[in-house]
Amino acid sequence: MKNQTGNKTAEKAEIITSPSNSNIKRIKSLMMKKFRDSEKLFIAEGRKMVAEALLSDYEVELLVFSESFSELLPIETEDRAVRRLVVKDSLFGSLSDTQTPQGILAVIKQKSFDLKEEIGKDRSFLVILDGVKDPGNLGTIIRTVDAAGGNGVVLINDCVDPYNPKAVRSTMGSIFRVPVYQADDTEGLLDDLSREGYHIAASHLDGSNVFTWAGGYSKTALVIGSESHGISLTVKQKAHSLIKIPMVGGAESLNASVAAGILIYEIFRKGIILDM
Repeated sequence: MKNQTGNKTAEKAEIITSPSNSNIKRIKSLMMKKFRDSEKLFIAEGRKMVAEALLSDYEVELLVFSESFSELLPIETEDRAVRRLVVKDSLFGSLSDTQTPQGILAVIKQKSFDLKEEIGKDRSFLVILDGVKDPGNLGTIIRTVDAAGGNGVVLINDCVDPYNPKAVRSTMGSIFRVPVYQADDTEGLLDDLSREGYHIAASHLDGSNVFTWAGGYSKTALVIGSESHGISLTVKQKAHSLIKIPMVGGAESLNASVAAGILIYEIFRKGIILDM
């Protein structure tokens, strides 16, 4: 691998050629949720994602480069003392979750966040995902929450793992800025939100038109249901509002991440009006 960096991409890197190497086996294991959970690690792949990780407050445990990797990382990442491995292109391909690997990935420590602390804030906008199974949808919604200035994403009722490689990739780096919380007790969570003054609005086909819905609450929790079954009965019973996106054409529904984007930005717009 050429040392073409002012940012020390290849300096002090360990060269690995064997697929039986323990580091290679460990990285491969992180493609499976049970190992991500047990090791509290995940993988971010691609130059943009790795740069975002290095510029964040996440702890990057390991950087892996293919021997043909030739791009520069941001100069701001030079001070991160991170162990580095260089592997043959064919070996890197076996570690990659993409069809066209970019030749760089990072192994990163997961972070835990205090949901009670967030709920207790005076102003907050949370998006709750109720049984969302598609990693691309989950990642895209995290990215949208980041863009709209939301305070976090809460996962309930057995959502897909947010550290699934496709979910991480779909966030386009927003995973490093948006807290993602796991809540095992759905009813308890909704009760806590209500107690702390949140308005819980849930997406539902029987809901009010979101564009005529009043909104404008200082503390809002928007619930998006699963792609196939929508919101759970508990959420429907506990929500203060049911809202929907009006369908005037022939389509019966929207992709979960598309619907979430429209609802998130309409709530964001109503919040701006409240502040004026």
